[in-house]
Amino acid sequence: MKSIRAFCLYSLLSLTCVSCIIDEAAPPDKVEGYAPVYITRAGADTVLFTQPRNTVQAGKIVLHGNILYQVEQYYGIHIIDLTDPEHANKIGFYEIFGCTELTLQGSYLYTNSGNDFLVIDISMPEQPRVADYKAGYFSGISFPPPPAKGYFECPDPAKGIVAGWEKKTLNRPQCRY
Repeated sequence: MKSIRAFCLYSLLSLTCVSCIIDEAAPPDKVEGYAPVYITRAGADTVLFTQPRNTVQAGKIVLHGNILYQVEQYYGIHIIDLTDPEHANKIGFYEIFGCTELTLQGSYLYTNSGNDFLVIDISMPEQPRVADYKAGYFSGISFPPPPAKGYFECPDPAKGIVAGWEKKTLNRPQCRY
C-alpha cells in the first residue's frame, strides 16, 4: 500500500514539474502581440493651455458652473463651454503629462501627472498656474494592460509612460498577460 501511495505521489510530482517546464519555455522568436505606445515626460510640474483637440480616449468629467472638464487619458484635460448645452463648445485643452484623474474645488483643479500630484490655479483659465506639486505622490497608478491576453513587449519606464498599445509582430517578447 505504501508503494502505491509513493508511486502516486512520485507521478503527481513528475507531472507538476513537467507542466512547470512547459509553462516556462522560452518565448517564440516572432509572435503577434502588443507593443507599448509611450508618451514622454515633458515636465510633470507644468501645464500648458492649448487649442481644443479631438477627444480620443475620454476619461472622467467634472462640471464646474457652465464649464465641463474632461480628462483625455494620459494627455490632459478638455475644457468645454456648456453655456448652450445644445451647442457644446470646446474652448481649450490643458496639456498635462500622464493625466488620468481630476476634481475641482473653487478655482483649483486637482489632478495627477503620472504618479505626481498637481494643484492648478485656473482662476484665469487661459493661463493655468501650478499652485502645488508633489513628486511621487501616487504609487498605485500604472500603465493600462494590453487589450488582449498573450505576449506583449515589457514596458520600459525610461521611454516614458504607456498610454496605449499597438498590435505588431514582436521579437522574443519577455512578458505575457
